[in-house]
Amino acid sequence: METIGRVASSQKLTLMAIALCALLLSSCSEDNDSVQEEKVVDITLAAEMSLLPATVWVAEKKGFFKKHNVNLTTREFDSGRNALETMLKDSTINIATVAQTPIVFNSFNNEPYVIVATMAYSLDDIKVLARKDRNINGPLDLRGKKIGATARSTGHYFLRSFLTHYDLRLSDIEMVDVNASELGDALISGALDAITSWEPHIHNAEAIMGAENLSLLISPTPFRKDFYFTTDRKYATENRAAVQQFLAAVSEAENYIRLNPQEAQGIVTERLGADAELIALVWDSFTFEITLDQSILVHLEDEALWAMGLAEEQKEIPNYLDFIDIRPLLAVDPFAVNLIH
Repeated sequence: METIGRVASSQKLTLMAIALCALLLSSCSEDNDSVQEEKVVDITLAAEMSLLPATVWVAEKKGFFKKHNVNLTTREFDSGRNALETMLKDSTINIATVAQTPIVFNSFNNEPYVIVATMAYSLDDIKVLARKDRNINGPLDLRGKKIGATARSTGHYFLRSFLTHYDLRLSDIEMVDVNASELGDALISGALDAITSWEPHIHNAEAIMGAENLSLLISPTPFRKDFYFTTDRKYATENRAAVQQFLAAVSEAENYIRLNPQEAQGIVTERLGADAELIALVWDSFTFEITLDQSILVHLEDEALWAMGLAEEQKEIPNYLDFIDIRPLLAVDPFAVNLIH
C-alpha cells in the first residue's frame, strides 16, 4: 500500500508539473500575442542633452523603440527645467526628462503632470566652477561674487546646499539666472565670476579656458540628483499602452547598459557629440535604472521644504504621491516598483 501511495503521489506531482508547464506556455503565448497586438505609437520626447537620458540614446541606437512599436521624435533641450516647462505648455510633447527640482517648483502650481519612472541618478554630477582671476580659490571666496545658475533647476538647489556647508547663504552671493547651455560662455566672457552646472557644461568651459585658470569646487558630501520621465497626467491615463511601450524600450536599454557598458558609452558619446574621455571619466558617477522607489518621495519633500521659502504663498508641501503614476511601469516590470502608494 505504501508503494501504491508513493506512485500515486508521484503521478500527482507529474500531473501538476504538466499543468504548470501548460500554464506557463499559455502565458507566454498570451504575452507574445500582446506584443504582436501592440499598436504603433508616435511619441514626442523633450530630452535634456546630457548623459542622464542614456537609456533613451541606447534605445534609439539599438532599435528598442522600433521593437516596441514606438516612433520616437526627440526635441532637444539644454536643461530638464526647460524640457518640463515646455511640455506643460506644448501639447505636442508627450514625455519630458527632468530632475527633481523643477518637479518641486512646478508642483506648487498644481501642474497636471506625473512621474512615470526614474531613469537615472548621480551623486556628484553638479559642481561649482570659478575663475581664479576673480580671486576664487575655495568655497569661502564665493562671498559677494556673481554666480550663474539655472533658477528652479537642480543647479539652483545644489548651490544653496553647497553654500550652506560653508555657513554661506544665497543672499551672500549674487545669483544670476542663466540657461544651462549659456553658463559656460558667460563664465568665459567674464560676465560671471563662477557657475554651478553639470556635465558636459563644466568640461566644455574647462576645455576653452584651461583647467589651470579655474577652480573646480566639489560638494564635500554626496549630492544626489534624480532624473525622471514625466508626462501629462491625462496623457498617462488615456495613452497608458503608449507609455508602457516607451518604458519597455528604455528598460531594455537599461539592461543593455548594464551588460555592455563600453558599447553604451560609445553610443552616448556619439549621440551627444561629446568627448569620449569625458564620458568614460564620469560614467561610473551615474546609475541608470528604470525604477519607482520610496526615495523619490523623500528627495522631493526635502527640496520642497527649501523651495517653499522661494515660492509666494506656498504654505504646505504637496502630496507627491499625486504626482506619480505607477501603473505603466508596474505593467512593464513589477519588480521595478518599490513605492508605498
